[in-house]
Amino acid sequence: MQVSRNNLLFILLFAGGIILPTAILAYLSFRNIQNEVYLAQKNFDENRASFQSELEDAVSKEQKKIYQETKGASLFLYEQPRGLLDFGNATEFKSVDGIEAIFLFNNGSLVYPDISSRKFSSTQDFSTTIPSAREKALYQEELANPSNREKIYQSRVARTVHPSSIFFDSKEDQVQNLLGMIRFNYQNKKYDAALELLEILEKQPHQQGYLHTDLTRSANLLHFEILVAQKKHQEAQDYCLQILNEFLEDKSIKDLSSSRFFFESAFTQILSFEKLPQDRREAFWNLRENFNRQLGYMDILFKHKDLFVEALEDENSSKDGILYKQEDDITILKMSYPYLSGDQMVIAKIDNKAYRDRLVSKMKMVAQSWKNIPFSVVDQNDNIILGSIPDSSIIVSQGILSDAMNWEFSLYEKDMQDIKKESRHRMFLMYGLMLFALFAVIFGSVFMLRFIAQERRLLSMKTNFLSSVSHELKTPLTSIKMFAEMMARGRVQKVEKVQEYSGLIGKEATRLENLIGAILNYTRMENGTSAFKWEKLDFSACAQKVFDAVENIGIEKGLEFRAHFESCSFVMGDYTALYSLCQNLIENAIKYTNAPGEITIDVHIEDNHVVFSVMDTGVGIPPAEQKNIFNDFYRVGDEMTRSTKGSGLGLAIVKRVAKTHRATISLVSRPGKGSTFTVKFKKAE
Repeated sequence: MQVSRNNLLFILLFAGGIILPTAILAYLSFRNIQNEVYLAQKNFDENRASFQSELEDAVSKEQKKIYQETKGASLFLYEQPRGLLDFGNATEFKSVDGIEAIFLFNNGSLVYPDISSRKFSSTQDFSTTIPSAREKALYQEELANPSNREKIYQSRVARTVHPSSIFFDSKEDQVQNLLGMIRFNYQNKKYDAALELLEILEKQPHQQGYLHTDLTRSANLLHFEILVAQKKHQEAQDYCLQILNEFLEDKSIKDLSSSRFFFESAFTQILSFEKLPQDRREAFWNLRENFNRQLGYMDILFKHKDLFVEALEDENSSKDGILYKQEDDITILKMSYPYLSGDQMVIAKIDNKAYRDRLVSKMKMVAQSWKNIPFSVVDQNDNIILGSIPDSSIIVSQGILSDAMNWEFSLYEKDMQDIKKESRHRMFLMYGLMLFALFAVIFGSVFMLRFIAQERRLLSMKTNFLSSVSHELKTPLTSIKMFAEMMARGRVQKVEKVQEYSGLIGKEATRLENLIGAILNYTRMENGTSAFKWEKLDFSACAQKVFDAVENIGIEKGLEFRAHFESCSFVMGDYTALYSLCQNLIENAIKYTNAPGEITIDVHIEDNHVVFSVMDTGVGIPPAEQKNIFNDFYRVGDEMTRSTKGSGLGLAIVKRVAKTHRATISLVSRPGKGSTFTVKFKKAE
């Protein structure tokens, strides 16, 4: 095959622009893949440093966020209630996730919580008084002899005729007698008698009973519950506020936990009153929220007083104004200048679980992006917070991750076998990609060369087609011109000759018309379905019309016809295109069948399809040529067929018409035995 100059230039550009650069890139890529282990180790070291930096930065940012939130919350503490009337007003309180309690100081003095402007230097007795032998005996007597309990109470009640006589006994016996009589009256719903005895006990506060350190708040709560049981809701409210006022005016703090329990229980019961006015309900609601919060803070302050005092007196705060103090499982945060202005100071008790959850959530977000880096974060008790400790890995870096939690952060050296394993996976992947690219280029080159060869064959076929068509057009035109000139010059005098020449002129004109029609049909098929006029038509009538038009040609050639056209074989299609399909198949059968020969044409309905077949006993088509006969401009290269005139467009038109009408076309042929073309159309509704 000769290669034209344009094609040669195209091949050179293809080789120089695609194949050569691909080969060079493949060579360089294969060299780089060999260094993949070294690159993987270097990349791991860089990732490890980046991971450590990101993790430390995430923890630092989250802690700074907690500092800012704590600073913002401290601004609200100046607005918190102080006196009794202020506790009933709604106030905004800003809480911080991770901080359990916040205490505000100014110039060494406590600003919040500071109920009734008391200093928290008052001592609180946290020691538990051990019950005496007399208390234990009385209590065990009541528990062990429940049947005699009523007699014991009645003997004590008998002495209440003159209550002052109670105090002739020892102080210990006096309290026990009162408690027994109060319990007896309360259980028997003698509420007035129980209140009288409670008033005697309340006049002498901070008395100790068995199994209790201080009976004051227990007596207050029992008094309150008796008023509630008597449906004296207004008196219960007034009594609760009276106890609150006495608590705020007290110069010392005694048994803070029991006081907190009393007020929380009392406020909750008051809020459950059905007939409580809305304004008082809101006031008691705010009172419970604000007052209970401050009592809770006071409780924390007294329980860890030494740790708070140590933090206040410690002047070794860091430059950023943050100091942590720890004692057992308690961690407090001291915030001062430059976070806070002047002599202001905030000491916050950290909620270990919430604080830990905030930091761990941030660390997990960072760790998700660095899953291949071995690390561990452990607490003071060597419990793993995040990550894992490898079995046999060398620690590369270690440090404290959080000052508040005192977590230890460790990075480990990765096992070389793991690095090689990961590198091997990447190497296989890169090798696979490179080989795929090379195969793609090779196959692309092969297909490109085949495409060029096919284009050349198509150009050659078009050239042959133009030459054949020119010859086919010239032959009838020459005959027409010759016979017309002879008749015009009067050389033909006989009527018989004039009629003969006229018939030859008409025959050549028809041949010329058919050739031009084939070319026009082919051009029309290239425009697609838009050039078709779709309608419901009887295919049998169309095929029979074609057969009637060409039957004489076959009979003159000495051929025998057998035709069958089943009526009502309706299909949806274009009449001109279907006429051309029938004409090309029948004319081909006539053209390539020699006398004596036989041609069978059949149209019938089969399984909701209209089947059109043309069978001849002609020269047949070799198997190697059958796949090409429907191509444009193709003609079988046999001497027999070459002697037959044609354009090479007939079967190409048949294929395009069948494809456009969504029909199937099949061929069965044997050389020297003939051919059978079958087209199946879908029957119209």
